[in-house]
Amino acid sequence: MKPKNVVEYIRPEIRETGDGSFTLYIADIHETYHSHHGAFQESVHVFVEAGLRHLLSQGLQKISVFELGFGTGLNAFLASVFAQRNSVEVEFHSIEKFPVHTDVLGKLNYESLVEDDYLKKFFDAIIKAPWDKWSTITPLFSLRKEWGDFFEFQPELNAYDLLFFDAFGFRAQSELWQKSIFEKSFDLLKPGGVLVTYAAKGVVRRTMEEVGFSVERLPGAPGKREMLRATKPNQQGG
Repeated sequence: MKPKNVVEYIRPEIRETGDGSFTLYIADIHETYHSHHGAFQESVHVFVEAGLRHLLSQGLQKISVFELGFGTGLNAFLASVFAQRNSVEVEFHSIEKFPVHTDVLGKLNYESLVEDDYLKKFFDAIIKAPWDKWSTITPLFSLRKEWGDFFEFQPELNAYDLLFFDAFGFRAQSELWQKSIFEKSFDLLKPGGVLVTYAAKGVVRRTMEEVGFSVERLPGAPGKREMLRATKPNQQGG
């Protein structure tokens, strides 16, 4: 049995997507980490615009994010860029059972897709940040990458403003789209907290509603008709 603090890495295949940004492909489950229509534009649409910007528009100046699946680090990178560009503090906590090796992540082209040279440096800092501890990437962005299984994760209740639900698709990883997972997601969000995901399956929406979320169908990223944004009612039930 390996020590708990030894992180085992995987090395998926790098593929280019429709917007010129790269994603990763795992042959064993025939699944990519992002939409083949465009990795970068999908993450911006779903997690930045429908998530971070939505909360910023509600007046939050400090946003705590929990991400299910660190993956390529793209969502964390975009969150750090968002924090810098909007002068909002973001605390980003991500859990990942199967981390990708840093050598592979270093070959992705995400930093080339932002114009500011200062912002480009964030991606390298994020993928090289240590696991299982908080790191200050910038004065506005702190990161904790946690190596672990969401099924075993014991979250602090009512702790996060925003949840990036970025698991592999229902076909490939149906166990991560079950009621117990959304119950745990509901519990870790603050009242008024928001979950965003690229998914739009009816069964997913109904399961979210069953555990107590108020769910909106929103226009999807390019190549997808819809996505979902789920809000945990506030303490007054609004």
